Amino acid sequence: MESIAELRKKVAKSSKSHYAPRHDVVVRRISIYLTWLLLHTPISANGVTLLQILIGVAGGVLLMSADYAVNFAGILLLQLGYVLDCSDGEVARYRNQSSVRGVFLDLIGHEVVIPLMYMGLAIGEFQRSGRLEVIILGFAAGLFSLRFDISAMFQTVNMLFAKADNPSYSFENLHKQTPSRTTQLATGKPSLIRVLFRYPESMNIITVILIIDGLVTARFAPWTLTYLFLLIYGSLIPLARMYSIYQIFHSGEIEARYREIVEKVKGMQTRE
Repeated sequence: MESIAELRKKVAKSSKSHYAPRHDVVVRRISIYLTWLLLHTPISANGVTLLQILIGVAGGVLLMSADYAVNFAGILLLQLGYVLDCSDGEVARYRNQSSVRGVFLDLIGHEVVIPLMYMGLAIGEFQRSGRLEVIILGFAAGLFSLRFDISAMFQTVNMLFAKADNPSYSFENLHKQTPSRTTQLATGKPSLIRVLFRYPESMNIITVILIIDGLVTARFAPWTLTYLFLLIYGSLIPLARMYSIYQIFHSGEIEARYREIVEKVKGMQTRE
């Protein structure tokens, strides 16, 4: 098999359409070694994704413990899960196993692990402090971390394709607005606020605060950093999700995204 340097070049992402966050650059310096090990096994790229989901779920469950030592093990599993999240794509590119199903499975993993991370953190903090509000805050952060606004938008876009022969939903009658806001957010450099609230940066923040709480804060301060984290994230994530729903509803985002997809498909057909 190739050396690590050669392997890194071979499995590097070819697409430049999305902004590459700094943490991806750092994590991929680690993931390539795990990828090298995985390529010596028969496990498929989708198998790596499933392993990543299972490890992430186990990490979220361990955060539910009142014991900081168990929490540390949980956050390590979550971090390992993210490294595997990079490795599954590298394995797929090396073995020519890239697929739409693989992307779908990867996104399902995020929708399972990320909410569980917040909820697990909240249950663990509740067991230590007895403060009921942390359960509410943690479950609010977990629930509203689910991208049901984007999911509903694409379900609506799918409906527009299914009802394309209906004049009310015809492509020509929809208001043109491109590029759509979701495309701009996905491809552009994110703001600092968005960076702090998205995964895996939120996981990295949890890693730091758990270490500080376990070693220092929980012994000397009445308020742990975990509590403050849940207070901030449990309040702001729901507000951000509701604002996104408002934006999608009032800005013509669905129509813009529909037209964007149709125009891109037409352009592909023209090139063919």
